[in-house]
Amino acid sequence: MKKKPATIKEIARKLKISPSTVSRALNDHPSIGLVTTMRVKKMAEELNYEPNQTAIFFKQRKTFTIGVILPSLLEPFFSSAISEIENVAGEHNYTVLMGQSHDDANRELQIIQTFKKHRVDGILISLGKNTEDLAFVELLEESEIPVVFFDCVLSFDNVNKVYSDLSSGMKEAIHAFASIGHQNIALINGPENLLASKERKDAYLEALKSNEPVVDEK
Repeated sequence: MKKKPATIKEIARKLKISPSTVSRALNDHPSIGLVTTMRVKKMAEELNYEPNQTAIFFKQRKTFTIGVILPSLLEPFFSSAISEIENVAGEHNYTVLMGQSHDDANRELQIIQTFKKHRVDGILISLGKNTEDLAFVELLEESEIPVVFFDCVLSFDNVNKVYSDLSSGMKEAIHAFASIGHQNIALINGPENLLASKERKDAYLEALKSNEPVVDEK
């Protein structure tokens, strides 16, 4: 029969001290003397004691986990992004839970709800191209789970987001074409519901006017 994990009460019973003293000793509380702390830790090691992480998380109101939602790891950008996210999270003793939406709005919502149930401390999300229902933002706010959008982000002003300066890049590209004599410059844009698509188009039209090539809006 598999032996049950040792508990704080078991350590306390063997050392004939209170469970609260054991708990404080295990956490190096200054109110507990060095000798008692060493005795408690030695006994904990002998009994192969492991802290009850669920209880610790409940007490601290933290799970030290971050949820990350992105369209697909097949895209090199997102592969690099998740690698860096995990590196930074690890430096701060956080674990990363990841889900791929594959640009499926229903799947994206399902992942969000799963992260919510697991009480993640925060969520990083790059919206799928087909996401239109943004009710989940209010849902997470009510659950006090902070959210940061990256790459594909919302157009709202009152949300946290990290994204590239697409405007400058688009203007530089148009200027480069115009400077070598091109007059008909087209734009193949992304889905209209994405903030990035709007920024590209606005910068594209603005750059066309300043460089004066021919534009045919279709």
